[in-house]
Amino acid sequence: MITMRNTAPSVRARQLGAELRRSRSTTGLAADQVAKRLGFSPSKVSRIEFGRRGSKVEDIAAMLALYGVTGQSRAELLQLSREVASGALGWWQRREMSANQRTLIELESTATRIVNFELSLIPGLLQTGEYTRTVLREVALVPPEEIENRMVTRLTRHRVLLKPDAPRFLALIHERGLRQRVGGEDVMRRQYEYLCHVVRHSSTAIRVVPADAGLHPGFDGSFARISLPQAPPVVFTENRTSQLFIEAADEIQIYDEALRRILKIALDERESAELIASMAVEFE
Repeated sequence: MITMRNTAPSVRARQLGAELRRSRSTTGLAADQVAKRLGFSPSKVSRIEFGRRGSKVEDIAAMLALYGVTGQSRAELLQLSREVASGALGWWQRREMSANQRTLIELESTATRIVNFELSLIPGLLQTGEYTRTVLREVALVPPEEIENRMVTRLTRHRVLLKPDAPRFLALIHERGLRQRVGGEDVMRRQYEYLCHVVRHSSTAIRVVPADAGLHPGFDGSFARISLPQAPPVVFTENRTSQLFIEAADEIQIYDEALRRILKIALDERESAELIASMAVEFE
């Protein structure tokens, strides 16, 4: 188990690699050009960018200097490289969401399966634009000037489910969250119609947890389990100001048990589809 975790890229390593890859792309340099200038092998640059090898902080500093990354961005990436070298797993990211959101998008886009339990709202990957906009404004309290940037991020995440090799996505939605009024009647009707469309035309499945199912582990909060190829799974959860990536095997097991219990009480896919269709009719 220890060997497997050491050879698979951690979320920290993935994030560092993605940020380095993004910084390199802004310079117009190819990976082999970077390797030649820094005296690295091309494979070393590739492994760093895809989080597949630990690197000396000095190597990362050299790459950042070549890319012209300075100031706070440089300091944050060097700190991240130290954390990658330490082998620490899982961490809170506070306030600044841009790099964290890019990491989430990368994890979702490379995933083989995503299981998302939502307690209070419809999952972000399945929200219509107008539903999302209302949530950002009224629930997340996002400042008006930031809403459009958040919308772009959400739409980017949506494309994950539209790819030919899209991950299998299972949305477990508590009936309370499904019925929660967001926006006006037209917003809700179109949201329900979109859910019906998605399950008919994609690799997405929806199962509803009935409101009368009683207490279950889902009441502790929403979360997503992301299965990755040739790497251990990651659990993602968030609150109003922070996001958490969980990688430790013993903690993943706790979430797996929570999912097992939630699946046991959820309606099946057919029953869930019928319930959602009936909700759409209510708003006609």
